[in-house]
Amino acid sequence: MSNPLSKVASVVVSFAPRSHHGQVLSHLGAGQSRTTCLTARDRIDVTRWQDRARQCGYDRMVIHDRDALDDMDVGNFLSVYRSGEAWSRWGFVRDGAIIRSWCCLSGADVGEFESLSDSLESVLLGAPVRRAPAASVVQLHRAAAGVVTEVGSRFGSAA
Repeated sequence: MSNPLSKVASVVVSFAPRSHHGQVLSHLGAGQSRTTCLTARDRIDVTRWQDRARQCGYDRMVIHDRDALDDMDVGNFLSVYRSGEAWSRWGFVRDGAIIRSWCCLSGADVGEFESLSDSLESVLLGAPVRRAPAASVVQLHRAAAGVVTEVGSRFGSAA
């Protein structure tokens, strides 16, 4: 009696990855999905912001790519470093159609924005910009030189 499985070389079943909302994600390669990767437009914004960031006291803007051992839903992100500091001050990541930004010193979320340029303008310059529709606002208290001295609690009462 022959075994019918012996005639099958291999069976490969490919499942499309899905976001936490159940939507099928398309791949950019190396396990990254469009929802967690900075877009070409985001990268152009980083290039355009280099000189303005230096004028605001930030000497490095570095896009960190996904490491091989990271989870599949981890993409790349932008770190912004103050002049002379070894650790990044601000972080920016794409999450679908929005950019999330946070303070790397405290881990506090700063907000959600429609574009990386809007996020950089709000965080580095302290300028009010249009936020993503469902975004919560965290007030930043700045010293005269534009250095963040305190990040308000997300759960605190509004003043």
